[in-house]
Amino acid sequence: MKKMNSVRGLVLFLGVIAFAIPVQVLAEENAINHSQALTSAPQFLFTPFTVFDPNYTYLEKGQGYLTYEGNGKVNIWGETYGTVKADEISVQLTLQRWTGTVWVDAYYAANQAESNSAYVYSSISHILVSSGYYYRTKSYHWIRKGATTESGYRYSSSYLIP
Repeated sequence: MKKMNSVRGLVLFLGVIAFAIPVQVLAEENAINHSQALTSAPQFLFTPFTVFDPNYTYLEKGQGYLTYEGNGKVNIWGETYGTVKADEISVQLTLQRWTGTVWVDAYYAANQAESNSAYVYSSISHILVSSGYYYRTKSYHWIRKGATTESGYRYSSSYLIP
């Protein structure tokens, strides 16, 4: 019985470590032929959860997303979740393009904020993009409750525009 508990503890520990340590992976999320790309594929830091600083009290989670709608256009959207109704909660979206060496901002969306809420959502459609480049969404999430402000960035997976 004692050996069984030790094995369970080890398996649980290794499982937690596997999800806590970021893993470097290639941006191969879409099934597009990568020979169409005008740059090398970007690498990104992948973490499986969208949890912010565990010491945060009010900012629970947030994420930004990107979808290709066709005809050289993308949609971006994002959301921020608080643990309680806050004085203000916000999400700010930025579309980024990969140059082959760095991510550059290609489109800025207006900040979307809600008062006395625990959730905010923002969506922008029909953004024109260039073929052969990788794009992603950078999202900035923040919440203010009383004198406390908590914030953080998240990055979506990248997408090669055909």
